[in-house]
Amino acid sequence: MDGHVEAQVQQLLAEHPQIAEQGIRLVEVTDGYVLVGDVESTERCTQIQSVVQEAFPHLTVRCDLTVTRVGVPQEVERI
Repeated sequence: MDGHVEAQVQQLLAEHPQIAEQGIRLVEVTDGYVLVGDVESTERCTQIQSVVQEAFPHLTVRCDLTVTRVGVPQEVERI
C-alpha cells in the first residue's frame, strides 16, 4: 500500500470537522482498501465511508468498522 494514501486518509478522518476520528486505519486488501476501527453507530460508519469515498473517488474502499455501543454505566464504580 502506498503509505502516503494511508496517511492522507488518516489525516482526513482526524481533521474533518464532522468526523474527528483518530483510531481508524486503512488496510490494503486484494480488491482495494478496508477501513478498520471502532465507531459508536452504523450511521457513523456510513458517514465515514462517504467522506473517504468523496475525497478519494479513485480508491475502492470497503467499511469494516466495528460498532461499539456506548451507554450509561449500570452501577457506580467504587474505587
